[in-house]
Amino acid sequence: MNASQQVLPAATRSVILAVEELYRSADQTTTGATDDAALARAIIRLSDLYTSERRSLSREQADEDHLIAKCGYFLASDAPKVVLALQEAAARSTSFAQLSRLDCVRVLDLGAGVGATSCGFLAWLAAARSQAHANATQDRRMRVELHAFELGAPAARAYEQSVRVAAEAANVDVEVHVEARDFRHKSVPALAQASDVILCQTALNELLVEDHVDPRHLPATVDMVAQWARAAPLLLIEPALRSTTRALMALRDALVAHSAAQPAATVVAPCLHQHACPMRAKVDDWCHEARRVEPTPRVAALDRIVGRRDGRALFAYLATVPFRKGAPNSVVPESAIRIVTDTLGSRGKTERVVCRADGELRLMRLLDRESRPENALFVEGERGMAVTVNPMPANDRIGPEVVVAPLAPIGEG
Repeated sequence: MNASQQVLPAATRSVILAVEELYRSADQTTTGATDDAALARAIIRLSDLYTSERRSLSREQADEDHLIAKCGYFLASDAPKVVLALQEAAARSTSFAQLSRLDCVRVLDLGAGVGATSCGFLAWLAAARSQAHANATQDRRMRVELHAFELGAPAARAYEQSVRVAAEAANVDVEVHVEARDFRHKSVPALAQASDVILCQTALNELLVEDHVDPRHLPATVDMVAQWARAAPLLLIEPALRSTTRALMALRDALVAHSAAQPAATVVAPCLHQHACPMRAKVDDWCHEARRVEPTPRVAALDRIVGRRDGRALFAYLATVPFRKGAPNSVVPESAIRIVTDTLGSRGKTERVVCRADGELRLMRLLDRESRPENALFVEGERGMAVTVNPMPANDRIGPEVVVAPLAPIGEG
């Protein structure tokens, strides 16, 4: 393992490994066996469809090789993204944090695929419950009700198989209901109202209006997501591409200002504020995460064959809770910032663009000669990390007296 990689909690990793093992042997998988070279080719093709050849995605969606790639690789590589997003959402919001404390949690997974999102949720849940009950003599067994929408019938069948294995590894009872239909179905709003959390990963981008200048979703899509956001805590995850991420940023602004009288939702992560996204001002900017996470053995082996990844989980996400009138606009300290770029190559100093708690985008810097252990996190922190800067410098220059520390977990106030 690389020293800079984040190690997921043992309970989380065991769930993901259990699902990965499900698809390693031919007699356990519904998709059949394939050699690593063939699987690598399928991974590359599916990656290309989601990046440079998106117009061919709908035409090839039902290809059996894509299902093999999703089960044999993308499931285990995408589930940690859900875990990372939920960890931060739970640190910023009591609505997300309390999910692990319920006796029964009702999950609505929209565009569920082969189960990466729900398995990621179960993996996060396992670790959160393990931590909460570390000192308990007896742990209550939780029940998880999963209601999933996945248009492709083969993927829907794989979804049920995946989540049952994940639930067993997470030590929870599970009830699974999968509908092989589009998540725009008329039954979804009522199900959303009855849910404790709504998850949607790498699905909304398929409804994207392809516009090179200003990628966006149709008003009907925005209204649909606003319904979800009003109903329950919502987690959206999209690929870390300019088009998909800028569309998610525009959707975020629409949810925050859905109507002048009452926004649909309050953003709890990754943003530290409820202002309009400042990165939308420049068409070449987009805000996404780049986290180094220890891969599973199978994912690591396939990454070496594919040769395209740099060891980081790249994704964009948005976590919201239903808007509550009278609730404070922010419970984030004014000293908080989110690091939204990698380190910029500047001689004699480190520069990074940050998004502050007041909604301003700033270029902050730290001179090499003024680097101290107390401010080293400004240099070492990963893209997407939220930290506090005390005292906040008026000139955006982090001096030797400034302390940069991880943003402490907070609730909604």
